Amino acid sequence: MAETIIAFKCNDFVVMAAAGLNAFYYIKLNDKEDKITALDSHKLVAVAGENGPRTNFISLIQAQMNLATLRQHGRQSSTPAAAAFMRSTLADALRRGPFTCNSLLGGYDAPASEHDDTPSGSHLYYLDYLGTMQSVPFAAHGYGTTFVTAILDQLWRPDLTEKEGLELMQKCCDEVKKRIIISNNHFICKVVTKKGTEVVTTVS
Repeated sequence: MAETIIAFKCNDFVVMAAAGLNAFYYIKLNDKEDKITALDSHKLVAVAGENGPRTNFISLIQAQMNLATLRQHGRQSSTPAAAAFMRSTLADALRRGPFTCNSLLGGYDAPASEHDDTPSGSHLYYLDYLGTMQSVPFAAHGYGTTFVTAILDQLWRPDLTEKEGLELMQKCCDEVKKRIIISNNHFICKVVTKKGTEVVTTVS
């Protein structure tokens, strides 16, 4: 996939960046497409792939997450539960009408009460179009993966501060821009913490 999406988690947050490239075969439609969607107040999903399957998949997941929240009387699904649902959706569609897109799901879960045994803290999941799912500390999809994973393998630490994490993400984005000949000139970056999700304007 021509565009690159990147994510990593630290103790207190998850940061994601996605190239804004939106292309149809060899034609660039725009380079500021937002491919990071908020599933709820504490979950972000970045999806890479062709425009049709990508938007259809994320619309389905977003609708199902909203439905689950209603059925649970306003309680949001945990990030592991959302990842499991996304994986089963991709696997079920594989031999009927597959969603040819890869995704990264990040979120921050806090206990709903003292009796809640859901693992709290930051979570990051790697998913691909075949229905593969794995909890990871950092991940990427797209042509820039080779360079990004090398940087993260060397510089990532779980105890990074949010400022250090954003500086590391900028380093990853700059490397993709420099090394990949296909246009990845504009990145959109978002972060999720215990306070919720927000757009980061200092990384591009």
